[in-house]
Amino acid sequence: MRRVLTISALASALVLLLAGPALAHGSYQHGDITILTGFATEPAFAGQPNQVQLQIEKAGKAVTNLRQGDVKVDVSFGGQSTSLTLEPQFEVGEWGTPGDYRAAFIPTQPGKYTFHVSGTVDGEKVDYSMTSGPATFSEVEDPGPAMFPAVEAPSTSDLSTKIDAASARTDTSISAAQDTADTARTVAIIAVVIAAIAIVLGIIGWRRAGKGASA
Repeated sequence: MRRVLTISALASALVLLLAGPALAHGSYQHGDITILTGFATEPAFAGQPNQVQLQIEKAGKAVTNLRQGDVKVDVSFGGQSTSLTLEPQFEVGEWGTPGDYRAAFIPTQPGKYTFHVSGTVDGEKVDYSMTSGPATFSEVEDPGPAMFPAVEAPSTSDLSTKIDAASARTDTSISAAQDTADTARTVAIIAVVIAAIAIVLGIIGWRRAGKGASA
């Protein structure tokens, strides 16, 4: 009996270790309808693609007959909101988990997000809001601490050097452009002077030729 209990305890511990941490989802209950609500990928990181995930059951059985538009999700953060379309992430008897519906978006800022779910599930109206937090689902986190290898920000001296180099290149380009413009202007002036001299010489020659013919 002692061996049996020991083996059972070890097996239970192994199952818990292999199972790993579960996704944090808040639970909404309305009559015999249960909707688990949260991010599909947790922890959720700012700037990374994610999804609103609703796992919908009625009387303990997965709801698989939602049509597009039956239930909608509005995501809000910091006074801004957007409406998302839920899509089934399963094919009954083929793939996925029945009752799993998702709406994709990219959370761009770390912090608390609110999901407002409304519509009709199997003829029953649902309407609730849920905000991320310890009792519901994951808040969106800054990805910096989880990034590897770490992305180092340039130092002040590096930034100053790059700015000085860019400024020097700009000054050189401006100076070259000014030199080119000055050269073009000089050439144009010389051409005008030469043309004027040629015209004057032509007029003088024409007059001389006219006097010679009169004599």
